[in-house]
Amino acid sequence: MTGQGRAAAAVWLRSATALVAVVGIALGGLAFADGDSDFKLVAVMHENLAAINQIVEAVVREDYAVVNKGAGILRANAVSMKGLDFESLRLDGKKGGKFDRYLAAQSQSTGAIESAANLGDADAVLQGVKLLIDESCVACHAEFRETDESRTPRVLFMRSLLSSVQSVNRGIALDDYALVAREAREIAALAHILTWSQVIESMFMVKDPADQAEFRGYFETLSSQAIRVEHAATERNPRMVSTATQRMLTEGCVRCHEGFREDIKERVKLKR
Repeated sequence: MTGQGRAAAAVWLRSATALVAVVGIALGGLAFADGDSDFKLVAVMHENLAAINQIVEAVVREDYAVVNKGAGILRANAVSMKGLDFESLRLDGKKGGKFDRYLAAQSQSTGAIESAANLGDADAVLQGVKLLIDESCVACHAEFRETDESRTPRVLFMRSLLSSVQSVNRGIALDDYALVAREAREIAALAHILTWSQVIESMFMVKDPADQAEFRGYFETLSSQAIRVEHAATERNPRMVSTATQRMLTEGCVRCHEGFREDIKERVKLKR
């Protein structure tokens, strides 16, 4: 990639901070919604954000096959989200038409990204990504804003973790190891707080000692892997950063959600 192209990628990644914040709000707002549709929506949003990061990182490496792969994920997700059950997500069913238009915009912009990738045009790929963010992601999230339920301490903690994880990814893409180390320290600190018994009981309503031990273990894993990420960043070792980040997500976040997410939703309902 030319110096100009790398600069364009860096500018895009800085502007993507706003997208990460908006996605964090949306994910937090839906984290404890009722029904199965919220699981699908949250999963797809995670996939979309990962695909966008993948595309931009691939442009920096001039790996247009990976750019096309990321664009294909975004296009397929746009198709899969048609006919979403708005009622189960506590969203206004009358806005379904607008949601479909945002999905159409996502399909259109990913087509532009794929065309640019086939031509090896980095600037056009990034313009396609900008179009995707402006016309689909940001526009849709502005239409379907967060609810009061998304402002609970539990969700705010999760939102902060998500933001820091995405900042680690931006740091990797920008070769900014100071950013990676700083955000890894933030993750480790937040995860440590979430191992405290009083936090586990009051915020997540996990009271059984055995459940608390299991729950605490996931956040201890998250914290220890975040410390590894910071250490790897100080050594400017991208492979170690990537490996520790992956373990942080799979062995900490994903396994905790698999073990406790549904159960916590039921406890929230009972408390009401």
